Amino acid sequence: MPTHSPSALLFRLSGPWGLACVIVTIALCGLVDYATGYEVSVFALYVLPIVLSMRLFGTWAGCVVAVVCALVWLVADQEAGHRYGHPWFLYWNALHRLFFFLCVVVGVHHARAALKSNARRLKAFSGPLPICTQCHRIGAENGYWQRFESYLSEHGGAQPLHKVCPDCARAGYAKAGIAEHASHR
Repeated sequence: MPTHSPSALLFRLSGPWGLACVIVTIALCGLVDYATGYEVSVFALYVLPIVLSMRLFGTWAGCVVAVVCALVWLVADQEAGHRYGHPWFLYWNALHRLFFFLCVVVGVHHARAALKSNARRLKAFSGPLPICTQCHRIGAENGYWQRFESYLSEHGGAQPLHKVCPDCARAGYAKAGIAEHASHR
């Protein structure tokens, strides 16, 4: 029987159990925030439930949890006894927390998109790749054959430039009967 790490089991949660984990994580962050008081800032700890919700439920869930985390921070800060010179300072600080949390959502979203793109590129260039020995087209997964250049640009982001390598140039010039002086062009 294979053993699984706790993080691997956690990331396979979905549905009600995943939602329960996210809620418990938010509550623990709020509790730690309240217990440490307003003099010790632990607002970066709220990143954990945001990332967890994004991992389990997607980007929109991360946005919703970011708003909830900002509200939990606001309540924890008030209940910890933090009094501001003006009442709107509390809401201004909560807005800053929300902005930071939403920046985390955007950053994680873009990091996940980059990872997916890199995984797709890696898959396109690893393993067996059917190449026609006559026309040098590459067989795609959908059953169609593509030109090598279009496959490179589509899957790898490369822009092929057509040039002649020195060995082929020498062979081509030799066939044409051109002297050796053109061998290094």
